[in-house]
Amino acid sequence: MIRLGASAPGKALLCGEYAVLEGAPAIVAAVDRRVEANWSDDEAPMPPEVLATLERAQRRCGSVPGSLRIDASRLRRDRVKLGLGSSAAAAVAAAGAVFATHGQDLSDPVVVRRVFECAFDGHAAVAPQGSGVDVAASAFGGFLRFVRDEREIHTEPCSAPAELEIHLVWTGHAARTSDLVARVRELQGRDPRRFAASMDRLKELASQFANAFQHADAESVVELARAYSEAMASLGQAAGAPIVEARLQAARALAARFSGSAKPCGAGGGDVAIAFFTDTDAARAFELACGQEGLHPIEVCWGARGVQAV
Repeated sequence: MIRLGASAPGKALLCGEYAVLEGAPAIVAAVDRRVEANWSDDEAPMPPEVLATLERAQRRCGSVPGSLRIDASRLRRDRVKLGLGSSAAAAVAAAGAVFATHGQDLSDPVVVRRVFECAFDGHAAVAPQGSGVDVAASAFGGFLRFVRDEREIHTEPCSAPAELEIHLVWTGHAARTSDLVARVRELQGRDPRRFAASMDRLKELASQFANAFQHADAESVVELARAYSEAMASLGQAAGAPIVEARLQAARALAARFSGSAKPCGAGGGDVAIAFFTDTDAARAFELACGQEGLHPIEVCWGARGVQAV
């Protein structure tokens, strides 16, 4: 048996945080910082989501001798996670390595769907609070409209508006998505009316953002991202959770200074901010000014290819 490895891209969530858990659409993009999974005859330590995915993929395809070494270094900075979906990408790469080793073509959409299913189940076994949007981005690549309706998942490829400039900045502070989601769920139990009002606003904006993005309305995307950031901050205040904490507030204020908008890229609490502009010069000025605010631009190419053999 010739054992083949696989790689999968990280992700950036453009819009839909929290609302995607309630059935609203999210827009997500794969980025060209990839996680690699390669076979080893040594007993390599594997993250729990990789172990869970490996078990499911081998049950579906057949066993493969050895263990997987996971290289997620490109989704870290100084050994700190950037918040670009490294665990989801690792799960997808692990499933891809099993399928590729068993001779299945990772350029075949049917095969990629099966890789996604194994990785989704494996990742959910470890992180059940997630929507799976990050797993979808790592498996399918490109830009996606993602909707999860109960247990049914719908993904639709889309393209970024030609006039839209998208930039990522790292806050320098890692955050735990599970802790923030738990606080929001506590709000749901403690004050269901306030939770519903916050979530209704996010769901409305998520739908508007997805439609504007798919209709190439770059100016509306910028404005809706600004509104979404404000709605995320309101949810955080209601839940007593630092969703838009000081570093993310600084990114938001800086983007506004250059006629753009910025919001958390993910659950918040730190990690990555994503900024939107319709003016290239303004976007560049924003990046140059980031250092003065303790923010760190992250260079990526957008809409990277999904899972592939290596």
